[in-house]
Amino acid sequence: MKKIILASASERRSRILSECGIAHQVMISKVEEIEDKNRDITDIVRINAERKTESIEPGEDWIVIGADTLVMHGKGIIGKPEDEEDARRMLGGFSGSDLEIYTGVCVINGKNKAVGAEKSLLKVSHLEKESIEKVFSLLGPYDKAGGFSVEGAGALIFDNIQGSYFNILGLPMIKLKELFQQVGENLLNYCKIEKVQ
Repeated sequence: MKKIILASASERRSRILSECGIAHQVMISKVEEIEDKNRDITDIVRINAERKTESIEPGEDWIVIGADTLVMHGKGIIGKPEDEEDARRMLGGFSGSDLEIYTGVCVINGKNKAVGAEKSLLKVSHLEKESIEKVFSLLGPYDKAGGFSVEGAGALIFDNIQGSYFNILGLPMIKLKELFQQVGENLLNYCKIEKVQ
């Protein structure tokens, strides 16, 4: 079996792989993500995922995974909030609206490379002004695209998901499985779930 490298600082992406029984090592990419708002959002996440993956010097028998997630709100592209105040502003702006979540994924296996992207839709419930601060305090940390997660307390305001749930978390697993197939690997072979006796 080859060694799987996740070129991402995202704890959620690492956790998703672990929960699937996929052993991996995290190597954080240092590349600067492009933020060209004039580009199509699908192109941006694909390019960023590819750059992250290619930034890892490949070892023999390594498979490297990179991913990038952005949120589209109206016609605006939303990345990670700059700080807590920016995250608070985002939440207020999302109230009662629809979000589009895009994740680009890249897999490199030796000289073989595959890149793809996934899109999901998410409805945000209407938040009364006085409840925004309460909700905000439950949704941290804010180190992800759009500032928040559908996990935990996010289940109280994020609803009506269309498309991949794991895409919203930052790593669409069906897409990842397809990309593994494109580079000559079966992702299921790397899932090793220990059975409880």
